[in-house]
Amino acid sequence: MKKILIPIDFTLNSFQTIDYVLDLFKDEACDFYILNTYTYNTNSLDAIQMLQVDDDWFEQPKQQSIRQLEALVDRYTSNLKYVNHRFYAISECLSLLDAIKKSVNTLSIDLIILTSKKENNIGEKTKNIVDKIRTCPVLLVPPHASACKKNNLTIASDFKEKINPLEINKFLNILENTNLQITILVLGKQNKLSANASDNLETILKSMQPLLRTPIQLLYAGTFCKLKDYALSHLDGIMCIVDKRPDVFRKIGLFRSKIFSTLKQLRTNTVLTIHQ
Repeated sequence: MKKILIPIDFTLNSFQTIDYVLDLFKDEACDFYILNTYTYNTNSLDAIQMLQVDDDWFEQPKQQSIRQLEALVDRYTSNLKYVNHRFYAISECLSLLDAIKKSVNTLSIDLIILTSKKENNIGEKTKNIVDKIRTCPVLLVPPHASACKKNNLTIASDFKEKINPLEINKFLNILENTNLQITILVLGKQNKLSANASDNLETILKSMQPLLRTPIQLLYAGTFCKLKDYALSHLDGIMCIVDKRPDVFRKIGLFRSKIFSTLKQLRTNTVLTIHQ
């Protein structure tokens, strides 16, 4: 069984994300872990008031989270759309990042699903998850996304650095029973690729093709600027971008990953982010 983690906040967008993911993995045997986190609002309480709060004050957010999760899991289980899907609820009194880390480690999660926002900018919670959780691919799903009968995954890269195919192959294994077409979009001109970039491209092609039923389609975008144009004309597919290995400046917090400027351009697309 594939294990897929879906954090939700009980908004309409998060429910739409669940529906999209169920359709995307309709041919796969999956355990879906629906995660909700809660915290206590103590900002308005002074030290004396904190000492006076009763057990009900602490129990209320926990019970509300559990009730809503149980109702959601019951709804999807009772109205089971695909018989190979199972649903589980996780309620945690933690930050979203820490709760996801805990679930990934304890449950051996194969894929994290995040709901993108309508805003142009990427939220800080999303940035932290993509940046800090590097052992699991993350799929960002925009509002109103819909799965197609024939799914397409486009891997976009300039291939100047070698790509470790581990997380890509992990995603392909989740969709092992799905008719998936892979496109590799090279962000450069075919006759201008360096020998190193050509070697890196050849390596990823050889690694992925044995996992697929159909040949990989190879396209050249010419320049990085063409990425957005391609993405806008392929809104029904999944874009895949690579987050490079953090250097020392990222590790100490001086810089953020360049992947976020790319994600901003792809905010209307479903995007798979993989880590090196």
